[in-house]
Amino acid sequence: MDKPNVEHAEILSNPKLLSKDPAPGDVALLKGSETILIPTPSADPKDPLNLPPWRKWMLLILVSAYSCTAVVLCSGMGPIFSVIQAQYPGEEERANDLLTYPTLFMGIGNLISMPFALTIGRRPVFLASMLLLIATGIWCACSQSLASHIAGRNIMSLAAGQSEALSPAIVQEIHFLHERGRKLAWFIFIQNVTAGVFFVTSTYMVSAWGWRWWYGFFTIMNAVAFAFSVVFASESLHERSEEAMRGETSSEDSGSKDVAVEETSLILSAYGTPLDIEQYGPRTWRHDLKLVTVTPNWSDIPIFFKHVAQGLCIPVTLWLLLLNGAFLGVYVFQSATFANVLLAPPWSWAFTSLGYVQAGQIACCIIFLPLLGYGSDITIRYFTKRNNGIYKPEYRLPMIGIPAAVGVICGIIYGQAASHPENWNVSAIFVSYNASFFAFLGANIVGITYAVDSFPMRAAPFLVVICAGRGIISFGLSYATLPAVQDIGYDMTMVVEMVICGVLALLAVPMFFYGPAVRKSFKGWVGAE
Repeated sequence: MDKPNVEHAEILSNPKLLSKDPAPGDVALLKGSETILIPTPSADPKDPLNLPPWRKWMLLILVSAYSCTAVVLCSGMGPIFSVIQAQYPGEEERANDLLTYPTLFMGIGNLISMPFALTIGRRPVFLASMLLLIATGIWCACSQSLASHIAGRNIMSLAAGQSEALSPAIVQEIHFLHERGRKLAWFIFIQNVTAGVFFVTSTYMVSAWGWRWWYGFFTIMNAVAFAFSVVFASESLHERSEEAMRGETSSEDSGSKDVAVEETSLILSAYGTPLDIEQYGPRTWRHDLKLVTVTPNWSDIPIFFKHVAQGLCIPVTLWLLLLNGAFLGVYVFQSATFANVLLAPPWSWAFTSLGYVQAGQIACCIIFLPLLGYGSDITIRYFTKRNNGIYKPEYRLPMIGIPAAVGVICGIIYGQAASHPENWNVSAIFVSYNASFFAFLGANIVGITYAVDSFPMRAAPFLVVICAGRGIISFGLSYATLPAVQDIGYDMTMVVEMVICGVLALLAVPMFFYGPAVRKSFKGWVGAE
């Protein structure tokens, strides 16, 4: 097996960088020009943080590929929906369930799968989710009734839900805090750029092959990705102490026999600690190909749901849940309506042209990666330097400003253009729809990084709070707002939704200043058990 590129680890004994009672998530990230590795990598070659860079990129690409097909299958039906809806005469209204229910079941899928991912490991749950995605793709392609089609998509969405919580959990577990923003941005970038390409081509695929082979194409893609995942998707779960999660370690924790340190110390090198193959054994393909590499502890499942319930009671995670749910609800609503708006007069778009609307997501991702990915990591480094090397998770929050403002303004424009198309150019729909996607991406990456950085010992359950909860909230919003269009029109519907999104986004300002106090007040809930 390849070994990570380890050159040296600079140790500072007994640093006094943090206060005696820091809030959860507050860590010493910088010491002069050096970056402290958080979490502390262990001396175990099988530690996911010690994977060589090419293995980390391979794992990131695989979870991105899975997440791409999951998003396209469950959320990308908008451009081809009119064709599928026409296959069920007399049931056109019920056919809307093909669009709205997947977000609900993706959230439920997180609640079902993530406790097992914590208990038996990420790898078996990830592979099982891919198998279920393949099986339900065949189901939907062969369905003979609307009821069967809806049922197949609902179960498919249970498998696709892991693209929201499990996939980013895997990405953040194999990377350090100072690179987490850009690595998650790369995950989202790869996922959504490829999804954007498929959104464009979906209408042509359906026109040439029919909608059943639309499912068939992505099922074949998932089968290929599954084969690669069996080989390269190694386990990312690794038990760490609270000290290691703060970037603190001792000689016992690190496994190093060369460094005699009696007091707590910090690793500053960007290369990690020397590996102790004698004590832990080497990383081998035989180990990586095992389905389960962790010892299951089934008592962790009820504890997991306890942590989820606690997350709902912590103002930080509750706010992130509402913020994500609101912006996702807007995006789902516009995904379900833009095709009908563009097909109707005065624009009267051709069916095969609808996919080009979602091609704008590629442009969104090109802007998103440097602005919200690398920009997030640059921002936290700037604020951390100003705070004498101490990092606070709230340093992630300023990045929500641009996508939130763009999303709110363009959301109102979408409502006006959809209600009064004679007064607007078609680009109003095109740009506004993709702006809502950009706004959701912003809420998504800020929510994930802020939650994981704030409560590192509760990353998995709090990701479920955000990802499962936002699916349920967005389902409620989209399910309620689609009929509301008949009563108050697109314009007023979007005004109501944008007020909700705007208020929730503005709460980032008090959270930036008072978030540390809030986190500290719940410190007893988020430590090791």
